[in-house]
Amino acid sequence: MKTVISASRRTDIPAFYLDWFIDRINQGVVEVRNPFYPQNTKRVSLTPDQVEWIVFWSRNYGHFLKKRQSFEAYQLFFHFTIVSPSILEKSPMPIARQLNQLEQLVNIYGAQRIIWRYDPLVFWRQGSNLNTNFSEKEFEFLAKTITGFGIKSCTISVAHPYAKFEKRLKNKFPQLTLIEQQDDFVLKTVSKLLDIAQYYHLEIKACCTDFLLKNHNIHKAACIDGHLLNQLSSNKVSEAKTPTRPECVCTKSIDIGDYRRQPCYFGCLYCYANPVWK
Repeated sequence: MKTVISASRRTDIPAFYLDWFIDRINQGVVEVRNPFYPQNTKRVSLTPDQVEWIVFWSRNYGHFLKKRQSFEAYQLFFHFTIVSPSILEKSPMPIARQLNQLEQLVNIYGAQRIIWRYDPLVFWRQGSNLNTNFSEKEFEFLAKTITGFGIKSCTISVAHPYAKFEKRLKNKFPQLTLIEQQDDFVLKTVSKLLDIAQYYHLEIKACCTDFLLKNHNIHKAACIDGHLLNQLSSNKVSEAKTPTRPECVCTKSIDIGDYRRQPCYFGCLYCYANPVWK
């Protein structure tokens, strides 16, 4: 079976490192460092006879759309994060620009090869005030627009209180504290999101947030889904589950990003990758 390349959970390759990736493709190989033991590396073939799918993850596909011909030898799948901006993001993307890019991707590759991510949902307290990056008005606008493109599902999650996320939050915004994942405010907010999604016939899937599955209108997300990829292509890839963290049900892939050497300049405070704050 051929390989699935993830590009990448660890950084935003289409936005910041696409030229590097194209160069690696031209060379036919990439050296991948173990994210926990960076002294350990392995060489991964990128030749079309070895790679069936490239799964991209990004907030900005503008550069990719200009250079997509470099990837014509591969099957492509896209995760597109379009979420309401908040103070927790250093450099949010303009949503109008993202929607324009999303429409172009749908026209070129088809809606079935694209996942819209409104994720993660983040909840915090400032004094007696409860806050979230979820915008009811904006989510409804997005749901209406994106379902109009033919995309019928949306992946969400509730931000995990990673120790380094809490540390970053304390350093940057000492007046803020995270709200527990299963707090009533969280559940009521997700309920509002679901009401909007159901109105627009939008399926909601939860990534690594299994407590949300208690609501039967939310389904479990597999962000890299070998079974789905095999439905989209006659050349088969592995459907074996290789989880990257608790509650993950993704199937086998090789992630080629590098947290340390390829920092993501969107600088989202809640991201498990290393954000960039200046």
